[in-house]
Amino acid sequence: MLRIQVDMFSGRPNPEWIITDRGTAEELLEAVASHEGIAARPASGYLGLGFREIRISSLEDEPPERNGVPRDFALASVAAEDFQASGELALRVVESMAHYREVQLVAHTLTPLTTELLDLIRQRLREHLADPPKISCFTWPPYNPLRTTVRDEHCEKCEYEVSQFNPDFWNAPAVRPHNNCYNYARNWRTDTFAQPGRAHGAQTSTMACAPVTAAAMADGLLRRCDCLPAAEWPRRLMALVVDPGWDYHWYRHQRGGFWGHKPGSTAARNTDNNNVVITDPETCARGGYTDFCGYFYAGRSVVIN
Repeated sequence: MLRIQVDMFSGRPNPEWIITDRGTAEELLEAVASHEGIAARPASGYLGLGFREIRISSLEDEPPERNGVPRDFALASVAAEDFQASGELALRVVESMAHYREVQLVAHTLTPLTTELLDLIRQRLREHLADPPKISCFTWPPYNPLRTTVRDEHCEKCEYEVSQFNPDFWNAPAVRPHNNCYNYARNWRTDTFAQPGRAHGAQTSTMACAPVTAAAMADGLLRRCDCLPAAEWPRRLMALVVDPGWDYHWYRHQRGGFWGHKPGSTAARNTDNNNVVITDPETCARGGYTDFCGYFYAGRSVVIN
Protein backbone atom coordinates (compact mmCIF):
# COMPACT_ATOMS: atom_id res chain seq x y z
CA MET A 1 0.00 0.00 0.00
CA LEU A 2 1.14 3.53 -0.74
CA ARG A 3 0.20 6.75 1.06
CA ILE A 4 -0.15 9.73 -1.27
CA GLN A 5 0.09 13.24 0.16
CA VAL A 6 -0.23 16.45 -1.83
CA ASP A 7 2.04 18.91 -0.04
CA MET A 8 0.28 22.22 -0.72
CA PHE A 9 -1.48 23.57 2.38
CA SER A 10 -0.20 25.53 5.36
CA GLY A 11 -2.91 25.59 7.99
CA ARG A 12 -5.13 22.64 7.05
CA PRO A 13 -3.75 19.09 6.81
CA ASN A 14 -2.55 18.26 3.33
CA PRO A 15 -4.83 16.16 1.07
CA GLU A 16 -3.89 12.51 1.35
CA TRP A 17 -5.16 9.06 0.43
CA ILE A 18 -3.97 5.45 0.31
CA ILE A 19 -3.59 3.37 -2.84
CA THR A 20 -4.81 -0.02 -1.64
CA ASP A 21 -4.76 -1.83 -5.00
CA ARG A 22 -1.52 -3.76 -5.35
CA GLY A 23 -1.49 -3.60 -9.13
CA THR A 24 -1.82 0.20 -9.17
CA ALA A 25 0.89 0.55 -6.55
CA GLU A 26 3.26 -1.72 -8.47
CA GLU A 27 2.63 0.17 -11.69
CA LEU A 28 3.56 3.43 -9.98
CA LEU A 29 6.72 1.99 -8.44
CA GLU A 30 7.73 0.46 -11.76
CA ALA A 31 7.37 3.85 -13.46
CA VAL A 32 9.71 5.36 -10.87
CA ALA A 33 12.22 2.51 -11.16
CA SER A 34 12.34 2.66 -14.94
CA HIS A 35 12.98 6.40 -15.20
CA GLU A 36 16.13 7.68 -13.51
CA GLY A 37 15.82 11.14 -12.01
CA ILE A 38 12.05 11.11 -11.65
CA ALA A 39 11.97 10.79 -7.84
CA ALA A 40 13.34 13.28 -5.33
CA ARG A 41 13.96 13.19 -1.62
CA PRO A 42 10.90 14.61 0.17
CA ALA A 43 11.20 18.24 1.30
CA SER A 44 14.38 18.80 -0.71
CA GLY A 45 12.84 21.15 -3.27
CA TYR A 46 10.60 24.20 -3.04
CA LEU A 47 9.25 24.73 0.49
CA GLY A 48 7.32 28.00 0.26
CA LEU A 49 3.61 28.74 0.21
CA GLY A 50 1.48 26.90 -2.33
CA PHE A 51 1.97 23.63 -4.19
CA ARG A 52 5.27 21.96 -3.29
CA GLU A 53 5.28 18.28 -4.29
CA ILE A 54 3.48 14.93 -4.22
CA ARG A 55 4.86 12.72 -1.43
CA ILE A 56 4.61 8.94 -1.68
CA SER A 57 5.35 6.57 1.20
CA SER A 58 5.27 2.79 1.53
CA LEU A 59 3.10 1.65 4.45
CA GLU A 60 4.49 -1.88 4.71
CA ASP A 61 7.62 -3.02 6.49
CA GLU A 62 8.93 -5.21 3.66
CA PRO A 63 11.90 -3.73 1.79
CA PRO A 64 11.17 -2.18 -1.62
CA GLU A 65 10.99 -4.77 -4.38
CA ARG A 66 12.63 -2.53 -6.96
CA ASN A 67 16.18 -1.29 -6.87
CA GLY A 68 16.47 2.47 -6.85
CA VAL A 69 12.99 3.10 -5.44
CA PRO A 70 13.20 4.53 -1.92
CA ARG A 71 10.52 3.86 0.67
CA ASP A 72 9.63 7.57 0.70
CA PHE A 73 10.00 9.85 -2.31
CA ALA A 74 8.49 12.91 -3.96
CA LEU A 75 7.16 13.60 -7.44
CA ALA A 76 6.80 17.01 -9.13
CA SER A 77 9.53 18.30 -6.83
CA VAL A 78 11.78 20.91 -8.37
CA ALA A 79 14.63 18.89 -6.85
CA ALA A 80 13.92 16.02 -9.28
CA GLU A 81 16.57 15.70 -11.99
CA ASP A 82 13.88 15.17 -14.64
CA PHE A 83 11.30 17.63 -13.36
CA GLN A 84 8.87 17.43 -16.28
CA ALA A 85 8.76 13.62 -16.35
CA SER A 86 8.30 13.65 -12.59
CA GLY A 87 5.43 16.10 -12.98
CA GLU A 88 3.73 14.02 -15.66
CA LEU A 89 3.75 10.99 -13.38
CA ALA A 90 2.48 13.17 -10.52
CA LEU A 91 -0.52 14.15 -12.64
CA ARG A 92 -1.33 10.46 -13.10
CA VAL A 93 -1.01 9.86 -9.37
CA VAL A 94 -3.37 12.74 -8.59
CA GLU A 95 -6.10 11.09 -10.63
CA SER A 96 -6.03 8.12 -8.27
CA MET A 97 -7.57 10.27 -5.54
CA ALA A 98 -11.06 9.77 -6.94
CA HIS A 99 -10.72 5.97 -6.66
CA TYR A 100 -9.43 5.72 -3.09
CA ARG A 101 -11.23 8.36 -1.07
CA GLU A 102 -13.54 5.78 0.48
CA VAL A 103 -10.68 4.79 2.84
CA GLN A 104 -11.22 7.31 5.64
CA LEU A 105 -8.14 8.92 7.22
CA VAL A 106 -7.87 11.28 10.18
CA ALA A 107 -6.87 14.12 7.85
CA HIS A 108 -10.17 13.81 5.97
CA THR A 109 -12.03 15.37 8.90
CA LEU A 110 -10.44 18.73 8.09
CA THR A 111 -9.56 18.09 4.45
CA PRO A 112 -12.28 15.98 2.80
CA LEU A 113 -11.40 14.63 -0.64
CA THR A 114 -14.04 16.44 -2.64
CA THR A 115 -14.32 16.82 -6.40
CA GLU A 116 -13.61 20.53 -5.96
CA LEU A 117 -10.39 19.72 -4.11
CA LEU A 118 -9.30 17.37 -6.90
CA ASP A 119 -9.88 20.15 -9.44
CA LEU A 120 -7.80 22.51 -7.32
CA ILE A 121 -4.93 20.03 -7.05
CA ARG A 122 -4.92 19.53 -10.82
CA GLN A 123 -4.88 23.29 -11.37
CA ARG A 124 -2.13 24.05 -8.86
CA LEU A 125 0.02 21.16 -10.10
CA ARG A 126 -0.26 22.28 -13.74
CA GLU A 127 0.66 25.84 -12.74
CA HIS A 128 3.61 24.45 -10.77
CA LEU A 129 4.83 22.50 -13.82
CA ALA A 130 4.35 25.42 -16.20
CA ASP A 131 6.22 27.88 -13.98
CA PRO A 132 8.37 25.91 -11.51
CA PRO A 133 9.47 27.82 -8.42
CA LYS A 134 13.14 28.19 -7.72
CA ILE A 135 14.90 26.36 -4.91
CA SER A 136 16.29 28.92 -2.55
CA CYS A 137 18.68 28.74 0.35
CA PHE A 138 18.81 31.01 3.36
CA THR A 139 21.45 31.27 6.06
CA TRP A 140 19.74 31.43 9.43
CA PRO A 141 20.93 34.16 11.80
CA PRO A 142 22.35 32.98 15.14
CA TYR A 143 19.75 32.36 17.81
CA ASN A 144 19.41 34.82 20.67
CA PRO A 145 16.75 33.87 23.24
CA LEU A 146 16.11 37.39 24.49
CA ARG A 147 12.65 38.87 24.07
CA THR A 148 12.20 42.57 23.46
CA THR A 149 9.10 44.61 24.29
CA VAL A 150 8.26 47.04 21.48
CA ARG A 151 5.63 49.71 21.05
CA ASP A 152 3.21 49.01 18.20
CA GLU A 153 3.84 51.77 15.67
CA HIS A 154 0.26 51.46 14.43
CA CYS A 155 -1.32 51.67 17.89
CA GLU A 156 -0.02 54.44 20.10
CA LYS A 157 -0.72 52.78 23.46
CA CYS A 158 -0.13 49.09 22.64
CA GLU A 159 3.00 47.03 23.26
CA TYR A 160 3.98 43.46 22.45
CA GLU A 161 7.04 41.21 22.56
CA VAL A 162 9.31 40.09 19.72
CA SER A 163 11.76 37.18 19.96
CA GLN A 164 14.87 36.35 18.02
CA PHE A 165 14.16 34.11 15.02
CA ASN A 166 14.76 30.48 16.09
CA PRO A 167 14.00 28.10 13.20
CA ASP A 168 16.05 25.26 14.68
CA PHE A 169 13.39 24.69 17.34
CA TRP A 170 10.61 24.30 14.76
CA ASN A 171 12.64 22.38 12.20
CA ALA A 172 13.74 19.56 14.50
CA PRO A 173 12.56 16.14 13.18
CA ALA A 174 10.29 15.58 16.17
CA VAL A 175 8.63 18.99 15.81
CA ARG A 176 8.46 20.04 12.17
CA PRO A 177 5.90 17.50 10.77
CA HIS A 178 3.41 17.96 13.64
CA ASN A 179 3.19 21.76 13.93
CA ASN A 180 1.93 24.28 11.40
CA CYS A 181 1.72 28.02 10.77
CA TYR A 182 -0.76 28.57 13.62
CA ASN A 183 1.60 26.84 16.06
CA TYR A 184 4.48 28.97 14.85
CA ALA A 185 2.63 32.29 14.91
CA ARG A 186 1.32 31.64 18.43
CA ASN A 187 4.80 30.30 19.37
CA TRP A 188 3.32 27.20 20.96
CA ARG A 189 4.32 23.67 20.03
CA THR A 190 1.30 21.37 20.43
CA ASP A 191 2.28 18.51 18.05
CA THR A 192 -1.38 18.50 16.92
CA PHE A 193 -1.20 20.64 13.74
CA ALA A 194 -3.21 23.23 15.69
CA GLN A 195 -6.40 24.63 14.19
CA PRO A 196 -7.98 28.02 15.03
CA GLY A 197 -10.87 27.55 17.44
CA ARG A 198 -10.45 23.81 17.98
CA ALA A 199 -9.43 24.19 21.62
CA HIS A 200 -12.70 26.02 22.30
CA GLY A 201 -15.18 24.16 20.09
CA ALA A 202 -15.22 26.94 17.50
CA GLN A 203 -13.25 25.44 14.61
CA THR A 204 -14.41 26.29 11.10
CA SER A 205 -14.20 24.45 7.79
CA THR A 206 -14.92 27.61 5.79
CA MET A 207 -11.67 29.07 4.52
CA ALA A 208 -12.39 32.80 4.44
CA CYS A 209 -11.20 35.74 6.52
CA ALA A 210 -14.31 36.16 8.68
CA PRO A 211 -14.79 32.55 9.91
CA VAL A 212 -11.07 31.88 10.46
CA THR A 213 -10.79 35.16 12.33
CA ALA A 214 -13.80 34.27 14.51
CA ALA A 215 -12.31 30.85 15.26
CA ALA A 216 -8.94 32.35 16.26
CA MET A 217 -10.62 34.98 18.43
CA ALA A 218 -12.45 32.15 20.23
CA ASP A 219 -8.95 30.97 21.24
CA GLY A 220 -8.36 34.42 22.75
CA LEU A 221 -6.71 36.41 19.97
CA LEU A 222 -7.54 40.12 19.84
CA ARG A 223 -7.51 42.45 16.88
CA ARG A 224 -4.55 44.74 16.59
CA CYS A 225 -4.82 47.93 18.69
CA ASP A 226 -7.05 46.17 21.23
CA CYS A 227 -4.17 46.42 23.69
CA LEU A 228 -3.13 43.53 25.92
CA PRO A 229 -2.05 44.27 29.50
CA ALA A 230 1.47 43.56 30.72
CA ALA A 231 0.07 40.55 32.59
CA GLU A 232 -0.39 38.85 29.19
CA TRP A 233 3.41 38.87 28.60
CA PRO A 234 4.79 37.54 26.31
CA ARG A 235 2.41 39.08 23.77
CA ARG A 236 2.73 38.31 20.04
CA LEU A 237 1.75 40.16 16.87
CA MET A 238 0.34 37.77 14.27
CA ALA A 239 -0.96 38.26 10.72
CA LEU A 240 -3.55 36.13 8.92
CA VAL A 241 -3.96 35.49 5.19
CA VAL A 242 -6.30 33.14 3.33
CA ASP A 243 -6.25 31.11 0.13
CA PRO A 244 -9.99 31.69 -0.51
CA GLY A 245 -12.03 28.54 -0.07
CA TRP A 246 -9.04 26.30 0.64
CA ASP A 247 -6.60 27.24 3.38
CA TYR A 248 -5.25 29.88 5.76
CA HIS A 249 -1.76 30.95 6.82
CA TRP A 250 -0.28 32.85 9.78
CA TYR A 251 2.87 34.96 10.28
CA ARG A 252 4.57 36.22 13.48
CA HIS A 253 6.53 39.45 13.91
CA GLN A 254 10.13 38.73 14.94
CA ARG A 255 12.90 40.64 16.60
CA GLY A 256 14.76 42.58 13.91
CA GLY A 257 11.70 43.94 12.13
CA PHE A 258 10.92 40.97 9.88
CA TRP A 259 8.24 38.25 10.00
CA GLY A 260 8.63 34.48 10.42
CA HIS A 261 6.28 31.72 9.35
CA LYS A 262 6.03 27.96 8.86
CA PRO A 263 4.07 26.69 5.82
CA GLY A 264 2.35 23.55 7.07
CA SER A 265 4.73 20.73 7.92
CA THR A 266 7.63 22.39 6.10
CA ALA A 267 10.51 24.30 7.66
CA ALA A 268 10.15 27.60 9.48
CA ARG A 269 11.59 30.55 7.59
CA ASN A 270 11.49 34.33 7.34
CA THR A 271 11.37 34.62 3.55
CA ASP A 272 8.43 34.75 1.13
CA ASN A 273 7.79 32.83 -2.10
CA ASN A 274 10.41 34.95 -3.87
CA ASN A 275 13.03 34.23 -1.16
CA VAL A 276 12.81 37.83 0.04
CA VAL A 277 12.92 38.49 3.78
CA ILE A 278 9.39 39.39 4.86
CA THR A 279 9.15 42.94 6.17
CA ASP A 280 5.44 43.35 5.36
CA PRO A 281 3.07 40.34 5.28
CA GLU A 282 0.50 42.43 3.38
CA THR A 283 2.73 42.90 0.34
CA CYS A 284 5.06 39.87 0.39
CA ALA A 285 4.84 37.12 -2.25
CA ARG A 286 2.18 34.68 -0.98
CA GLY A 287 1.08 32.65 -4.01
CA GLY A 288 -2.59 31.72 -3.80
CA TYR A 289 -3.02 33.24 -0.33
CA THR A 290 -4.42 36.41 -1.83
CA ASP A 291 -6.73 37.65 0.96
CA PHE A 292 -5.08 39.59 3.76
CA CYS A 293 -7.31 39.31 6.83
CA GLY A 294 -5.58 41.50 9.37
CA TYR A 295 -3.29 41.63 12.39
CA PHE A 296 -3.90 40.16 15.84
CA TYR A 297 -2.38 40.05 19.31
CA ALA A 298 -1.95 36.78 21.21
CA GLY A 299 -1.18 36.92 24.91
CA ARG A 300 -0.12 34.16 27.28
CA SER A 301 -3.76 33.23 27.99
CA VAL A 302 -4.37 32.22 24.37
CA VAL A 303 -4.74 28.42 24.26
CA ILE A 304 -4.56 26.54 20.96
CA ASN A 305 -4.80 22.89 19.99
